[in-house]
Amino acid sequence: MANNPRAFDPRAREARQQAWLAVPTVAEQFPGVGEIAVELQFLLENGRPHSSAHRRIFLPDMQAYFDVQCPDRDCSDGGFDLGRAIQAAARAPGHSSAGNLRCRGFTRSQPCSLSLEYGVLARPQPA
Repeated sequence: MANNPRAFDPRAREARQQAWLAVPTVAEQFPGVGEIAVELQFLLENGRPHSSAHRRIFLPDMQAYFDVQCPDRDCSDGGFDLGRAIQAAARAPGHSSAGNLRCRGFTRSQPCSLSLEYGVLARPQPA
């Protein structure tokens, strides 16, 4: 198994846990939203996929914590904050948003080269 220092850093893990506990639920933050679906594709600097695309679903009773960790094992303090993208989707007439974010972390004292292509769909509560 590869050693991933950030995965075993108890201070970083504790900080993420405290941040997760501090946010409201999806229902509290986005009244009327029944489900938030987020499509994620991590990309290398040359635009090729880093890993398989995947989807995350947030339901009303879940914490509205939209920080995605960088999948690069060498990246420290990295990740992607999807909070603004999800807020935009919840407020948009079509209940969707899409875009690209750069990782905020560092690998070997250089900015991480991974980016995240995302799509968000905020489905309204059923009537």
